[in-house]
Amino acid sequence: MLVTRATSLLIPVLMLSAVFSSSYAQQASFIPVTDAVLQDPEPADWLRWRRGSDGSGYSPLDQINRENVGELRLAWSWAMASGLQQPEPIVYQGVMYLPHTHGVVQALDARTGDLIWEYRRDLPEGMGNFLTRSLALYEDKVFLTTEDAYVVALDARTGRVVWEMEVGDADDRLRYTSGPIAAEGRVFAGLSCGTGTSRSCFLSAHDANTGEELWRRESVAGPGDPAEHNATWGGVPHEQRRKASFWMTGSYDADLDLVYWTTASASPYPELHKGSGDGALLYTNSILALDAGSGAIEWFFQMQPRDNFDMDHQDNPILADVEIDGTVRKVIYLLGKPGILWALDREDGEYLWHQQLVAFQNLYEQIDPSTGAITMNESLIPREIGEAPLVCPGMRGGKLFQTNAYNPVTNALYNPVSNACSIFEVVPLDEITSGVDYDQIQHMQGSGGQVGRLTAVSATTGEILWTHDQRAALGSVLTTGGRLVFAGDLHRYFRAFDAATGDVLWETPLSAPVSGYPMSYAVDGKQYVAVGVGGNSTGVTHLATLYPELRAPNGSNILMVFALGD
Repeated sequence: MLVTRATSLLIPVLMLSAVFSSSYAQQASFIPVTDAVLQDPEPADWLRWRRGSDGSGYSPLDQINRENVGELRLAWSWAMASGLQQPEPIVYQGVMYLPHTHGVVQALDARTGDLIWEYRRDLPEGMGNFLTRSLALYEDKVFLTTEDAYVVALDARTGRVVWEMEVGDADDRLRYTSGPIAAEGRVFAGLSCGTGTSRSCFLSAHDANTGEELWRRESVAGPGDPAEHNATWGGVPHEQRRKASFWMTGSYDADLDLVYWTTASASPYPELHKGSGDGALLYTNSILALDAGSGAIEWFFQMQPRDNFDMDHQDNPILADVEIDGTVRKVIYLLGKPGILWALDREDGEYLWHQQLVAFQNLYEQIDPSTGAITMNESLIPREIGEAPLVCPGMRGGKLFQTNAYNPVTNALYNPVSNACSIFEVVPLDEITSGVDYDQIQHMQGSGGQVGRLTAVSATTGEILWTHDQRAALGSVLTTGGRLVFAGDLHRYFRAFDAATGDVLWETPLSAPVSGYPMSYAVDGKQYVAVGVGGNSTGVTHLATLYPELRAPNGSNILMVFALGD
């Protein structure tokens, strides 16, 4: 076994280990991943976050189907680094690229899990336990975003560093928790900005060959934005418009050359602490459609104006061409913590429809069915410190880190949400920097104590086709050409559902909460389904207090890969 070190082309490398196994030979004939390949990936590959630039979470593979899914067996597994875990690997030509915590990336033989190479980042003291959800693969590079706020390019064949670029100040609570996307010679990455940071968050674009920053776009209105958008902050100066993270990964439309990314909530959360009055706080809790070449906002839609309760709209924006009212529309679908599924025209942001997926909500007085205009529930908004309204859904969802999926065969979206509410007690900022204590979590009205919900929704009309309710909260969703829906729960079960009916066709108990993003790929004509297990995150732990009788161990992070038995 050979261990090598390398230096960055831009700045000295913090640390690199590249480990080579006997499987290295399959990397020697590596074919670069071009834009054409990304736009029309081979069915066997899972090339991007949620597989394709459309963010759909759909694999066209159909070897595993409704008739034989009961024969699924564990094919191989791989121990992962400790700490928080919500990983999604990518697979290209039989090689799996797997992100870990602690700044670790590994290339594995996707047939067996044998190690090909490994990169380990030397993170600053006290770091390493945070999430690294995903990676990007483009041309001959694997792109990683790090907890210490760097974008890093690795040679896809060897794991050696090609370049790395510091994007933000980690000491100011700026970090990456989700991976980038890449297209047209550019890498796009959205920062997570923690409560207590001194600035607003931003999304940046970088030259894929050098790391040079090409543009950045803040998540809040500021200099250069329309006066009426700045006015939604109620006089709060630009430098005090803080947080509003881009903490999930976006999508890209090559035909329109638009990048779509969702934004989160501003801090502190209650408006009485922000001093913003009843302003909408643009561009928080919105979907931004950005010109990929300049970062300019082409259009936006705000799904949660005037957020007092940390109701982030972080999502994998799903892009699909769907017939609505007799016309094929370019649609973008969005789902956030309030548990409302939105359908918009992705060319101009026109509202098409919405659907409530949770059992109950009290955030909105109404959503106009013609325009999507939101009227907030004024009675819920705190007016002074000490108030403690019950908010449904609470800050753990609806949908938190989970992702939904779209299946073009069934023309349906499959959506995990949590029927959970929170008591938001407004507290002084010197007590809690966010301005709220939301530790108290409760079952939602109308849920019957069933926290987890999976809904199938018509992509054309928004009609709910079927619903699966269960005690434990659900994780993320994969759907396939075999007319299946895979979803794990945050207790420890992994299941396959009939995409048409919602019937459970297969299930297996695993070792810990199914916290990763399930995906599917094929090698040598054999289809696999992979998912990460473990990762005791705060959100998973908090939701678990609603079903304390379902106890499962945490801390042993494992990637589990399934295939049909022989």
